[in-house]
Amino acid sequence: MNTPAYDAGRLALMLNELRLPTIARLWPEFAERSDKEGWQATRLIGALLEHELAERAKRRRPAHPNCTTTGSRAPHNQRAARSIPAASDAAS
Repeated sequence: MNTPAYDAGRLALMLNELRLPTIARLWPEFAERSDKEGWQATRLIGALLEHELAERAKRRRPAHPNCTTTGSRAPHNQRAARSIPAASDAAS
C-alpha cells in the first residue's frame, strides 16, 4: 500500500509549533532509513521520541543554583506549595 509522502514543509511547521526541534532535525534521515529497512511506524515514532527526550534531558538545568530539582517550574511550584494553607490551618 503506497501512501503519498507528507509535505515536508508542513511537517516542519507542525514540529516547530509543537516545539520538537530534535524530531524536526532528525525525521528526514530516520524516515529514509525506515523506508529502506522496513520499520514499522511505531519503531520510527519511538526512535524519534527517544532522541527528543534525550536532547531535552541534556538541555535541562536546575532553575536556581541552590535547587536540586531540574526543570524551569520547580521553584515556582515550591513557592506555590508553601503559599497554600494546610487543611488543618483552614479548619481553625
